[in-house]
Amino acid sequence: MIRFALIAASVLGFALTAAVGNLLVPLLRALVPPEKENGPNRPEEEPPAPPEPRGLPTMGGLCFIIGTLAAVGAGWTVVCAVQPELLGGGLTGRLLLGLGGGFLLGAAGLADDLARLRPRQVLGLRTGTRLALEGLAAAAAVAALWLGDCMPTGLTLPGLGYCELGGAAAPLWTALLLALAESARLAGPADGAAAGAAFVAMLGLMGAETVLGFFPLAVLPAAMAGALMAFLLWNFYPAKLLPGAVGCLFLAGAVGAVPLSVGRADLALALGLPFWAEGLAAALQGLWRRWKGRPLFKAGSLHGWLCQKGGPVSVFYVFCALALAGTLAALRSAQL
Repeated sequence: MIRFALIAASVLGFALTAAVGNLLVPLLRALVPPEKENGPNRPEEEPPAPPEPRGLPTMGGLCFIIGTLAAVGAGWTVVCAVQPELLGGGLTGRLLLGLGGGFLLGAAGLADDLARLRPRQVLGLRTGTRLALEGLAAAAAVAALWLGDCMPTGLTLPGLGYCELGGAAAPLWTALLLALAESARLAGPADGAAAGAAFVAMLGLMGAETVLGFFPLAVLPAAMAGALMAFLLWNFYPAKLLPGAVGCLFLAGAVGAVPLSVGRADLALALGLPFWAEGLAAALQGLWRRWKGRPLFKAGSLHGWLCQKGGPVSVFYVFCALALAGTLAALRSAQL
């Protein structure tokens, strides 16, 4: 019956996201400010920005967030009907903590997206303000894990086993969630990249939770996988809808907080591989620009460079391939 609940959650996530998308797409399109259709003005001497979609709604993540929430609620109701002892047990708390981490970071992303609706603020919140909001959201998620007695105090590393971190665990997990959120946000403008990578990661998370003995909790990644599959109907190239900061940060929160809620931070490191790659490329770009005074990558970002080499569709395939590699690593780590 639990397997049936997972299937039902996935199907319901797909159906609800598709339905919500049909309602939200015209509404979100009407909110796009005129200045954003051609992008902000750039000096002529500045190198051209990587090709990114313009004039598209950028809060499409609300579609799969709503679909995921409703599908998880329905799926967990079925699971608890089959096993009533789960309703008051620790698994319910772990489910809520994993889902809550995604919502906290998603709320910070929503503030950034709402700021972009202003004609004079099409680039969103200032960097310091954005990082402060994301940091507060990450810290709140880690604090909730600590209060719920679910926060891991160590990290499982290949060849070394479980390494105890002690008091450094909380700030390290906060930094992990913040870095994952920023990395996922950078992948948002690429058609299907963030949603496709997260879809593969959710399949891997389902398998990892099953191996670790948290099979009922797989209702969350199952529902999210179904919702993301429906969202790709609008987000795959040529995109008609972008996840925006709200969608990317929600995905980053789920990829990071759900593994933390089951005590396995190493799964977040593996499952977030495509986002880490994007973030690492951005960090190298910034360091190289400070050192040499010129960009390391002319495209400006990893997905921009991939788009120049093989087109937008190749970006989707490369990100999914990286996510698959991370999924295999996560499953191997869970088995160990």
